[in-house]
Amino acid sequence: METLAELRTRIRKIYAETPLKEGPEFPPPPERFLDPEEFVDELAEAVLVNSAKVVHPFVVKLVRGELTWSQLQGWAKEGFADKIQTIRNDAMIVATAPTLDEMKKQATVVASEAGIDDPAHTSHPELWLRFGEGLGLTREEIAGHTPTVLTQVIIDAERYHAMSQRIGDIPTNLRLGERVSHLTYPIWAEALVQKYGVPQQAVTFFLAHDEADDEHSQIGREVAMSRAKTFEAQQAIWRRQTSGQEKQWLSYDAYYLAARRAAEPVAV
Repeated sequence: METLAELRTRIRKIYAETPLKEGPEFPPPPERFLDPEEFVDELAEAVLVNSAKVVHPFVVKLVRGELTWSQLQGWAKEGFADKIQTIRNDAMIVATAPTLDEMKKQATVVASEAGIDDPAHTSHPELWLRFGEGLGLTREEIAGHTPTVLTQVIIDAERYHAMSQRIGDIPTNLRLGERVSHLTYPIWAEALVQKYGVPQQAVTFFLAHDEADDEHSQIGREVAMSRAKTFEAQQAIWRRQTSGQEKQWLSYDAYYLAARRAAEPVAV
């Protein structure tokens, strides 16, 4: 099994060498039943190498230092709405959990994201606001920003999906992608500080996710393994993860769109 350092080295290599992709890719599910642990390992690897956080053109350019300051500001403004929506999504995952044990596990994620699990912990939307302030934006500019239509459509779809979710359904977020955040966000923070000159204190959002998302991904792994007990369940879990990867790609399309618009000259 690869160490954390080895995994990050592999991701850095992808950032440095991967050609810019035009759209999301994800492999088909296994054709036979796997031991649940083996199944989750295979799914986690597919998520890692195909995640928008690793191969989307916006992220690749971010890590390579190819964005402008105004594009970073556009991203900071666009990203705030989905940081708020993440807490709502996680709350609905708790509400539709089939057992008390799973409900408790998922509730710890909501507490972490909302900043209520530890008096010293700050909510992730608040840390995102501080990231934007480090880019020279005001809180009002970030919180009052009207998202692109693409971001709004994604958020509306998430709300509709959450409201129609039945108790015991596969969670809308299997959290295996949060392992990717644990691996990638420190690399982003390093790039923001070293290649763009963002103040170190402004990248706490990404460093906080390093630790938190490692814990969240372990919860996702436990939940996925507890459900992957039949071939049919494994197929359904894989399909859910495939659609989640495609949705995440669209979110990064929206960031990229907002960044490009922010770099355009304002018509007078």
